[in-house]
Amino acid sequence: MPLACGDVVTSEVSLEQTTHPAPERSKASLGSLCFSLAAPPVAWSVQSIIGYAISSEACYPGDSPLTIPLFRGMWGVLLAMNIAALAVGFIGFLIACRNWSATRHEQGGGSQHLIERGEGRTRFLAMCGILVAAGFVTATAFTSVTLAFSPICR
Repeated sequence: MPLACGDVVTSEVSLEQTTHPAPERSKASLGSLCFSLAAPPVAWSVQSIIGYAISSEACYPGDSPLTIPLFRGMWGVLLAMNIAALAVGFIGFLIACRNWSATRHEQGGGSQHLIERGEGRTRFLAMCGILVAAGFVTATAFTSVTLAFSPICR
């Protein structure tokens, strides 16, 4: 029967048939998802920027560069900053792995289906956290290697 103007159409879909796109969102807190996504790049950035500022001021305070830094503890400070950045990045990686293991069965399909669907947002963010943390831990490790092999002031 055709609908007339003003007829009310009722939906046949009940609430039980619809599911939330992230049904296991309670297994990973928003804070842990944000930490695993933000902490490793912030730690790497702080380590890089502050490390550069410390080393450049200690080795090039005026018009000409120095061969010996102004303060003897510069290498130790830079090493401590690198270790702290690695620790923060690794903690972010572990939290992301925990979030992934808690939510990886949120929707059907493996990790290759994360981008193709709009479902399973929590597990998508957990996988993004793993990738971001792994990348920035690697970047911090490479920065730390340069500290070990390059001369302090040159």
